[in-house]
Parts: sequence; structure tokens; C-alpha cells
Amino acid sequence: SIPPRKMEILRSIKYFEKILPSLNVNIQYNTKPDSDTLNQYDEVIVAIGASNFMLPLSGNTDYVVSSWDVLEGKVEVKGKVAVIGGGLVGTETAEYLAEKGCEVSIIEMTDKIAAQESGTILPLIQEDFKKYNVKEYVNTKVCGLSEDGKTIYANNPDPVEIQADAIVMAVGSKKLLFDETGINVPVHYVGDCSNKQTADIASAIRSAYHCANEI
Repeated sequence: SIPPRKMEILRSIKYFEKILPSLNVNIQYNTKPDSDTLNQYDEVIVAIGASNFMLPLSGNTDYVVSSWDVLEGKVEVKGKVAVIGGGLVGTETAEYLAEKGCEVSIIEMTDKIAAQESGTILPLIQEDFKKYNVKEYVNTKVCGLSEDGKTIYANNPDPVEIQADAIVMAVGSKKLLFDETGINVPVHYVGDCSNKQTADIASAIRSAYHCANEI
């Protein structure tokens, strides 16, 4: 809900906080169930999500941070910031940091930034990028970092060097793994942990809906 135009997501959280208790859903926080506990149920649905993928880079990685940590407020970056990855998360992170006053560059391997963004939102992002002078590097592959960690070496296809005080990694995510050892009842996976490739919120909710209907 942190990037521009994402506050609407909080409405869904408020909805579930209100509706679940009325449906007698037993919510247990700070709880990691063992196999004996889960075997007391008829079905188990796993929705543990994914984690941010950190691209391994040669050189000094002291200034490399996760886009998820930036958006969650765990890490604060200032000055010149390079966002590696021009997908939805990378684009939103770049726009968010640009609005906060950072001098942002965004680096993408393919030929387009925010290729999966909708036709209604993309023009707004492009307008903000122009307003805040966000530098876009497409068809650019990061090769490594300098010894001081503040220069990105890349190919575009010719060699290019990008200066940055901080480097934000937004190259995708990987599903979290669930240990089924000792579980004897059917286990179902929904959301980002259900596939090799993670998706958006709508796809995650849709997979949960279909799973519930099948049960």
C-alpha cells in the first residue's frame, strides 16, 4: 500500500479484519503449527507467500538493499538510487523514491519499463518519471559492482557505468517453501507460494477462491 496509488489496498485489509470474526474464523498470530496440529484438520491450505529475490552480484554489495525492505520502511535510502528491475515492483519503488526526493535510475533487462502495467496507470507513471527526471536504462544487463559498491557496471549492449549511493534490488521474488513432513491430510497451495513464478494480488486471491471452491 506504500507506492503511489496503492492506498486502496488497505480497504481490503480493513474488510477482512471486520468480516473474518463475524464468520467465526479462528485467527492465531505468532503461531507456527507442527504436523500433529495440522493433522487434526481435514484440509490444509498454505498461503505463506514469497520472498524478495536478491540477484547475486560481484563486487561490494554493502549498499544493495531489498525493494521490499524499502517499501516496508525497514531501510531508508537517499541521494542517487539505482533500482535494478523494471517490473511492477521496481517501477513502483522507483516512483516512490523519486517522490521522496531521490535521484533515481531504473535498470531493466528487457526493452520496456513496467511492461505488465495497465494502460490506465502506465501514463501516470511515465508522467511522474518525466517530472522527477528518472533515468531509464532498458535492454541493460547488470554485470557487477565496483570495489566501493557505488558504481554499477552494465552492458547496454555497450558497457555503461551507473553511479549510485544505494542500489535497490527489484528483480522478482521466489516462493517460500513449506515442509510437508509428517502431514497426512491434503495440502493445497494458494498465492505466491503455489507456483514457480509469483504473480499479482488479483491472481493470488483468485487462486485462493478456486481452491476454496474445489474443497
